[in-house]
Amino acid sequence: MAAADLAKKGVSPDCAQEMITKKRRRDEQSSMLGAADVLAAHAQQQITDVDSVLLKHARKMWTTLAEQTQSQTRLIVSAVEARAAKRLKAKDEEIERIRSMNWALEERLRNLFMEAQMWRDVAQSHEATANVLRGDLQRALDVQAVHGGGSGHGQEDDAESCCWGENQVPVCPEEEVGTPVVEERHATGAGRCKGCREGAAVVLLLPCRHLCVCAPCAAVAQACPVCGSAKNGSVCVNFS
Repeated sequence: MAAADLAKKGVSPDCAQEMITKKRRRDEQSSMLGAADVLAAHAQQQITDVDSVLLKHARKMWTTLAEQTQSQTRLIVSAVEARAAKRLKAKDEEIERIRSMNWALEERLRNLFMEAQMWRDVAQSHEATANVLRGDLQRALDVQAVHGGGSGHGQEDDAESCCWGENQVPVCPEEEVGTPVVEERHATGAGRCKGCREGAAVVLLLPCRHLCVCAPCAAVAQACPVCGSAKNGSVCVNFS
């Protein structure tokens, strides 16, 4: 039909055939170009789809990794907090134990201080008593040295040291203060024992401070044979 149209227009058959061939080639080229464009568009769409799938997968993967990281972080933080709480509890218990020990040591120190103060007071009291006894003993020795061999004076001197009151106990009438008794001297230089009348009076009775009995009599005596005061102690005197 195209050749007939060309013939009507005065185109020779050869030229018409050539023109038809060229037109067919152009149509084929156009068809090929259209198919290439379709293929290119399809390839581009596939690339876009693949990129979208990869991006979606990457996002999902990053989300999963982030969740796993957060979970592991929470586990680590929980473990660290538990360990820290355990160590803090142990430290608190140790601090409480040390505080209790310090309190016990402070209480012990207070008790020791009070005990030391008490013993210091006792020592001072004993020292004062020893000084008084030392002075009384020295005066008794001086009196015995001055009145050596005299009669009645020793009994009067003993009566000066008498402690009356609740310490007094009954004595025999012949041993009461004021009864004239001739004091005998022992070979050691001390007076005769007021208990057995044989031994030397070398023991000072307390609290009346009478130097009037020998050691055996002092061991069994309950009261001073001079003043009748109850005995609560004694001191042995060395005359050598």
